[in-house]
Amino acid sequence: MKKPVASKGAGSAAAKGRGSQARGGRKILRVCIVQNGKVIDEQRMGAKDSVSVGYHPKNTFVINTKSGPKRHFLFHHKGSGYELVLSEGMRGRISVGEDVVDFSGLQAKGVLKQKGGFQTLDLSEDHRGKVIIGDVTIIFQFVVPPPKPAKPKLPPAARGSFKNAIDLPFAMILAAVILVEGPFVIYLKNAPMPSKLTLDTMDDRWANLIVPDRPKAEKKKEKPKPKKDDTKKADAAKKEEKKADEEPIKDEPPKNSKEAKAKAVKKAKIRKSIESKGVLAILGTLGAGGAAGAVADVFGDGNLTNDLDSAFEGISGVGVATDKGQRTKRGGGSGEAASIGGLATKGGGKVGLGKKKESRVGSVKTEAPEVDGELDGAAIARVVRRRMKSVQACYERELKRNPSLSGKIEVEFTIGENGRIEEALVAYNGMGSKPVGNCIVSRIRRWKFPKPDGGSVTVNFPFIFSSAG
Repeated sequence: MKKPVASKGAGSAAAKGRGSQARGGRKILRVCIVQNGKVIDEQRMGAKDSVSVGYHPKNTFVINTKSGPKRHFLFHHKGSGYELVLSEGMRGRISVGEDVVDFSGLQAKGVLKQKGGFQTLDLSEDHRGKVIIGDVTIIFQFVVPPPKPAKPKLPPAARGSFKNAIDLPFAMILAAVILVEGPFVIYLKNAPMPSKLTLDTMDDRWANLIVPDRPKAEKKKEKPKPKKDDTKKADAAKKEEKKADEEPIKDEPPKNSKEAKAKAVKKAKIRKSIESKGVLAILGTLGAGGAAGAVADVFGDGNLTNDLDSAFEGISGVGVATDKGQRTKRGGGSGEAASIGGLATKGGGKVGLGKKKESRVGSVKTEAPEVDGELDGAAIARVVRRRMKSVQACYERELKRNPSLSGKIEVEFTIGENGRIEEALVAYNGMGSKPVGNCIVSRIRRWKFPKPDGGSVTVNFPFIFSSAG
């Protein structure tokens, strides 16, 4: 039995389609990773995808080799093409057509361009070759992208028809509702709008309900004018009431003379006890002439040296200090004096302030950062130096609790393509203080750096803390 053979017209049409696709479409980069003679990964990259290799899990190709980098963008997308970025220790060959040249030959010819610590080579769609990093070989070439798969279509028998898609019971209920409700909706839509009602067009009955008639005002009866005799009598009565209010009320004498004597004795005792208490005794004591009190004797002109002890004679609960440093006590009260020994007094009226604790101030220094990616380390250091006060604040806050706190902390953070921090953590804490490291990481996560070229960049930044004191 013979195998079916496609017609020549169909074969030629398919060949023409593939040829036009190869000629008109742009080729894409294909990368293959070989380690120890085995293919471990292979990918076809998109139109604008850069390719990174290394042992970091965020790389496009993760390679486990001792001599390999942490993250290195081997193929960097530039404009409408790619450039090959080589670092120290990488070997390999490049072929264009039938010419095969290794990297050392390209360097001797001056084809490789020096860019910072790297060497770059602009690639075209005709280039292919391999790059060797330790025991890993990276093979690359430019290939025609595969055609997009056609959208699957169901056959007509599986798709069904419009008749089979209709739910007959639902269609019948919908038709009945339209037949019943349709005319009513059409009537409401075409009915004339009612005119606005006014008082002129309304019936009188409804108008009276809305605006009732006002009741007629009754005439007020006029009061008769008072006669002259009546006014005179009213004025005389008012004058008598006013005199009665102005006259003082006299105390009625007590009915019993014994009660009056008892009240007088009680008032005298109360007055005497008040006069012998505190300041009232000073103000009420009469001087030698009987015209002035003790206040005049003590505070009069030129009498500042009078004896205060005699002024406070008979006063209870008051202690008086003399010029010899002694204290007298008057009355039956306690008269205790407050002590000021707790104020650390020294000598003639000087007050000691006690011992003063010296607060230590910390200093922060930085070292050159380790940058893995295409971003200038000096630009990163400038951003960090501008925000060094926030890092020092984290250190000085913990320095108050532990004055001997010092050491080195290394923070590793990743700068994204937009300059924002994607990830930050403490890589090394020689100080041994977790609060300081966590505080610095929280501050760095809010910083913004210059936008890197060719994807995100990983930075290891060291801080050295020392206490001054």
